[in-house]
Amino acid sequence: MALMTGKNVFITGGSRGIGFATAREALLEDANAVAICSHFDETREAALKKLNEEFPGRNIVGYTFDLETCGEAEIGAAMKDFIAKFPDAEGKQHLDAVCSLAGITHNNTCKNIPEGLFEKVVRVNLIGTWYVDHQAALIMRGQKYGSIVNTASVAGVYGNSMGAGYGASKGGVIGLTRSLGREMAFFNVRVNCVAPGVVKTDMTTKDTGPEALEYVCSTIALRRMGEPSELAKMFIFLSSDNASYCEAGLYHVDGWTTA
Repeated sequence: MALMTGKNVFITGGSRGIGFATAREALLEDANAVAICSHFDETREAALKKLNEEFPGRNIVGYTFDLETCGEAEIGAAMKDFIAKFPDAEGKQHLDAVCSLAGITHNNTCKNIPEGLFEKVVRVNLIGTWYVDHQAALIMRGQKYGSIVNTASVAGVYGNSMGAGYGASKGGVIGLTRSLGREMAFFNVRVNCVAPGVVKTDMTTKDTGPEALEYVCSTIALRRMGEPSELAKMFIFLSSDNASYCEAGLYHVDGWTTA
């Protein structure tokens, strides 16, 4: 049996990068239904088009909300709408896995960071993750099972010399994961997080020149950036029953990055 057979998977940040790769991996692993969430209608629709072309006839839906401005109720409503669309054979609604991948970054020193940007990054990356986790946890608590997988970063472990807000937000995600995991273990709900290193996505490469990328790769033991698909496999593993004894953990997928 494939890793995600029969499971409903809800993915924020699912229209691009690691999130899109995770949605694709869930479908490759026979998920019953996949929801991808995006900040923009156009990116959501483009991602849905690609997935439906590759996986015709599968249960794939999309939602749009902005983690900077939306409230928990909007996220919770999307989750409830998703599971209502795809009940099991007995008509029971179920939310099996939530992968929280939406996030933003910045590359500013404390001298030149624009006013309000630190708060925005923390709002999206940490508080937005809490909103997603909280709504998922309320559903899964009642089910007495489920998996929540958050996105941390090596910047949350080692710091980030060009992004204090990003490092702080991701360090907060690690603390949130460890705390919520300890709480939700009582209800058989697993909460874990993945710490990516440098991954070949638009967010990483868009404003970074080739010389800078070459230097960054030289600091990684494997001497290359990660591929989104390589990260996606960890998100799906942690979402699956194969990770049944993984709780409140931080899992590095970084080619061994130490700074």
